[in-house]
Amino acid sequence: MVGRTLADIRDRLSELSVAIGPYRVVSAKTGTPPFPVSGMQFPDRETAAEAASVATAYRSALRRYDPRVTVHGLIVCEAPWGTDAVRTAPSSLPEYCHTVAGSLFEVLSGRHRSVEQAVIDSYLEAAEETENRERLCLAMLESMATAIADNLDPEVQADTLREAAGQLPRKPSGPEPVRDAVADLETAGLVDQTAIEPAAVGPGRCARYITLQNYRPTLSDLRCPVLPIAVELLRRTSITPQMAQAERTADGWRLLVSLAGDQPAEGLSVVTTTA
Repeated sequence: MVGRTLADIRDRLSELSVAIGPYRVVSAKTGTPPFPVSGMQFPDRETAAEAASVATAYRSALRRYDPRVTVHGLIVCEAPWGTDAVRTAPSSLPEYCHTVAGSLFEVLSGRHRSVEQAVIDSYLEAAEETENRERLCLAMLESMATAIADNLDPEVQADTLREAAGQLPRKPSGPEPVRDAVADLETAGLVDQTAIEPAAVGPGRCARYITLQNYRPTLSDLRCPVLPIAVELLRRTSITPQMAQAERTADGWRLLVSLAGDQPAEGLSVVTTTA
């Protein structure tokens, strides 16, 4: 990207924000704070105004890849100290997709321009076929998963996804990172319901069978784009995950997921089944 990178912009927002402050940056349309200022508070009106400008630059950078990223007229709103008087916007599917896509574009544009172009070409082709915003956001993630799986070897895939996850806010690593990761995908709207079962053996540590009901990213009945799952796990553990034994169910997928560590990085972007 030209000029400040998305990572630079996020770092500046972190510098401006405080743990507790009376000002928020919200959308003039909805009254809620959109990504990347959701959940942020600021100490004074001047700082919040700068944050609004920085957040506008961030969303403009994302719009370079997807012209359908929502345009929010960002304004500064005052709320009592230590309260959450300003409503917090729920995590929407488009917002989630754009967040993950933005971090991946940042890595691809610096090191793998041909892969970045493959994603853009695939996405533009999808944009000619549908105007449904959620379907287009999913198409972007699907295009990324396919381009990374088809053009990068497993070790480079692991490095790329790890770096992209590192640009996103880190999430706490609890005793059940697999369960926490798929729960966040459910909250974001990528899947309707999830089920977790312990696996007696697996390709790495913390092996779990996960069942994803109505998992929305899809390539075909034989190819499952698991990139969002890998990114969520890397945000928590920084350990390369591995996904295998993909099984197509009547309404989704069943996968064997584990934290593989130093084992060969397989099943990071797309998992293929012959069943």
